[in-house]
Amino acid sequence: MIFEDASELVKKLKEKEISSVELLEAQLKQVEKINPKINAVVTLDSDRAMERAKKADNDKTKKGALHGLPITIKDAFEVEGIRSTGGNPDWKENIPKKNAEAVENLVNQGAIIFGKTNLPFLSADTQSFNDIFGTSNNPWNLERTPGGSSGGSAAALASGMTSLELGSDIGGSIRIPAHFCGLFGHKPSYNIISEVGHMPPGPGLILTGNGLSVAGPLARSPEDLELALNVLTSPQEQDALAWKINLPKPRFDSIKNLRIAIWPNEPYAEVDEEISSLIRDTADDLKHHGARVDEVKLPFSFKEIDNIYSLLLNPLMLATAPKETMDLLAKINDSTEKDDVSELAKVARGSVLKYTDWVVVNALRQRIRQQWRVFFNDYDAILCPTTNVTAFKHNHANLHERTLNVNGKEKEYLSINLWAGPAVSAGLPSTNVPIGFSKENLPIGMQITGPYLEDNTCIEIAKIIRDLRGGFSIPSGI
Repeated sequence: MIFEDASELVKKLKEKEISSVELLEAQLKQVEKINPKINAVVTLDSDRAMERAKKADNDKTKKGALHGLPITIKDAFEVEGIRSTGGNPDWKENIPKKNAEAVENLVNQGAIIFGKTNLPFLSADTQSFNDIFGTSNNPWNLERTPGGSSGGSAAALASGMTSLELGSDIGGSIRIPAHFCGLFGHKPSYNIISEVGHMPPGPGLILTGNGLSVAGPLARSPEDLELALNVLTSPQEQDALAWKINLPKPRFDSIKNLRIAIWPNEPYAEVDEEISSLIRDTADDLKHHGARVDEVKLPFSFKEIDNIYSLLLNPLMLATAPKETMDLLAKINDSTEKDDVSELAKVARGSVLKYTDWVVVNALRQRIRQQWRVFFNDYDAILCPTTNVTAFKHNHANLHERTLNVNGKEKEYLSINLWAGPAVSAGLPSTNVPIGFSKENLPIGMQITGPYLEDNTCIEIAKIIRDLRGGFSIPSGI
């Protein structure tokens, strides 16, 4: 029961094949059994959740799309009455009086929030550890990270401790954990899901949109992503008086009229050969079943995209950095060549960006968005790596001292975010889908990136690829 799709569980709850109390008890039992070694669920609200589960079982209407479904939420979102920290020790006593707007949408459709899941400090890492709750481990290999920043979300889902999760993504924070843990994760089109109540910023401050970050679901099936997206998609409360969001249906009705571009590797952002090989295998499967598949050359360079993305991203990530850090980065920038594309140089460059320069960078971003629009006249989606490696061993050294091994070569740690940039900078929807395993039995995924606001096309393609490649598997040893 605990590994069944959320969409199937909702049907069984409505048809009284199972009860909400039974499901919650089973998940809490799994938390008790598995969480001590995974450390994904960091705060429980089991008593109130049990009261709500009993109430859901006695409700004869069962109207909500998620009626009676117990779930957890990434600790970056405020949840009424439950400690909500953002991974920041300064916020460890924060107990919100109301839900984040995305959480409220879930609750209004019957979801029962019974806990919070781990993340890095301020959601600012691709590993999930902080000074409050410690380190989350990957269910496939406890010595490795489940990713970040929605790493606790992914680890809890993959190990059967929850049915559905709400994460957030500015640098692959939904997609990379889904890739590392063998799950489906959807980074929605920009601003179709409210981030009001997300942390950061801190308690009492409001995030209504920063141009890059989004909230979105993680799940064990594309049907569950679809279910969650239908519930979560809505204008912010302040705009709901006049605005509605009506996402279009998928562009295609069968694999035979599906037009797919592939982008399996890139010299500027080299990817482990096991990943790019599986992307090509997946493309071959699609082609064999009738899809049109082309390996394409895009109308812009990866370096061009990355320059824009890093200049937009780094000022946001440094917004609360201490003066000493900013002064040091300014000195580093002064001594750095303009054509230096090392990760530290890009961070330093972002630390001194003036608003007048940002206006120009944003205009360049908008030009690339229009180029994507033209590109998607010819293709329904593009398949590309979610990131450059599989789940790696925990490494909590200084950020710029960490490295990754890609095809036997040492790469900068922050290169892990390179493949997140194209979709984020252009506001495009992108779905991670599992496509196989490495020689070390670690999950490998890829992202399906589609046209702006055509999220349902990405998810529908994920269903096809799931059927071809196998989808979610229960981690060995769980």
